[in-house]
Amino acid sequence: MKASENMPIAPRLGAWVSALSLGSVPDEAQHIARRCIVDTIAVAIGGSRTPVSERLSAHVSSQYGSGPCSLLGITHSTSATGAALANGVAAHALDFDDTSYAGVLHGSTIVFPAVLAAAEHADINGAGFLEAFVAGSEAAYAIGLTLTDSHYMSGWWATGTLGAIGAAAGAAKALGLSEAGTSSAISFAALQANGMIAMLGYDAKPILAGQAAKLGLESALLAGQGNSTPMNVFEDPRGLLKLMNEGGQDSSGLDELGETWRLLDPGIAIKRAPLCSATQAAIEVTETLISENKLERTDISSVRCDVAHLVKISLVHDKPETPAQAQFSMPFAVGCILAFGKVGPEQITPETLGMAAMKEAMSRVEMVEADDLNGSDFQPDFPECARVTITMSNGENFTGFLGAPTGMPSNPMSDEELSGKFRTCASYAGWSDDKASTILTRLWDIENTGPIRAVLRGNAQ
Repeated sequence: MKASENMPIAPRLGAWVSALSLGSVPDEAQHIARRCIVDTIAVAIGGSRTPVSERLSAHVSSQYGSGPCSLLGITHSTSATGAALANGVAAHALDFDDTSYAGVLHGSTIVFPAVLAAAEHADINGAGFLEAFVAGSEAAYAIGLTLTDSHYMSGWWATGTLGAIGAAAGAAKALGLSEAGTSSAISFAALQANGMIAMLGYDAKPILAGQAAKLGLESALLAGQGNSTPMNVFEDPRGLLKLMNEGGQDSSGLDELGETWRLLDPGIAIKRAPLCSATQAAIEVTETLISENKLERTDISSVRCDVAHLVKISLVHDKPETPAQAQFSMPFAVGCILAFGKVGPEQITPETLGMAAMKEAMSRVEMVEADDLNGSDFQPDFPECARVTITMSNGENFTGFLGAPTGMPSNPMSDEELSGKFRTCASYAGWSDDKASTILTRLWDIENTGPIRAVLRGNAQ
């Protein structure tokens, strides 16, 4: 299964993806893949009720027509490319989707919609779908490790750039492309991959996620037609490595394909709250300090959040004016705890931002980058850690630190907790618990289902 290390990246990755069989994937990695699928469908169902997702669904209905592919959370079906676009937007609209630190990206939110659309387009079964999802995910994370974190840190939105490449690989697998066709799909996607972190806090972010998923799928469809594309798209002096990463690369990402499964190492982080992953540790520490010390939220004078560099550069809106900006705001995240005692999809609204109580709560929250949290004792093991100090009106202080919030690979949610998140998102979208439970049962056993088209629909057996 291991391609020659002398091959260019696109054909090397294409050879690995083409040769992958589900039987060669460890049970533990398959289980994590199922968890990613459950989580991504959950957040897409919830996200389908957001204004940006509703606008994109209307756009898809008018521009992409009807077809055999599902729109998550919606009864309408559409063409494969339309479904990849709409489902990618829905999956990222709440910023509730999973995160990988193999390149710092939301891999599932791009790979899953492309693979689902390809699988429904090709009418394959659940086992083939799971196999393609694993292939696309591992491809995205291998490229993430190849480019290292420098790609993200220099301003590229790795979710869009690397996610599209993984989406192309996974879609090619679902469509049954040859090794050459799979390599071409990866090359097509790499040629077009794009995304800038400048769009944090704007509707452009989930829309770009949908476009990246569509780009990956369409790259596979075009490659399947036999269209030519350069195999040295990464290595060319005018190619991806030079233009998007100053020529830097780490070979371990590709060298360890099929030996170290990136679904397991570094693993996948799943969120408890529908906000940027950089907020998760601070939210949980604040909740814990209030609960364990029986603090009255109204008596809290201030909350100081000491954070690592990745957190600081991700949470760019101290005074959010829109729900999209609020998802990248530490004052909003912790302010929700002070004002409401919780933060969920129902808080991500213009009405919440307009409340006097919420504005007052946000004014009590401060975020500061702490040099010590960037030191070797904390990085890279705790990339988005937080130390929170709560000061009461009487001057008393309470401090707590959390390196790995619940949902991180080293502190995972249980399957039961993840199923609970699925039910919460489904309820937010207006689903009955019976409907959510039926879908959940199928998803946890997806490799044993029949046609993938039936899994998310009422006629499934």
